[in-house]
Amino acid sequence: MAVELAPHRIRVNSLGPAFLDTPMTQPLFRNEAFGNEVLGEIKLGRLGRVEDLTGAIVFLVSDASALMTGASLVIGGGWTAE
Repeated sequence: MAVELAPHRIRVNSLGPAFLDTPMTQPLFRNEAFGNEVLGEIKLGRLGRVEDLTGAIVFLVSDASALMTGASLVIGGGWTAE
């Protein structure tokens, strides 16, 4: 989409969050083994919150990202750092 829409000056970017603590994910974490495995991958040691995405969203919709298209911002507490 970024390639197709760039001539129209439309930027296409995405956010790639790790697990967020939401009503939809909370049942998954009732499984202790699953929760421990996921938290073991998140270097900051906690699930994300929806509020953790706010700064990235503001950046993407602002002129600060005017030359950015076709990219994904990973917001995962360090999950992909290794």
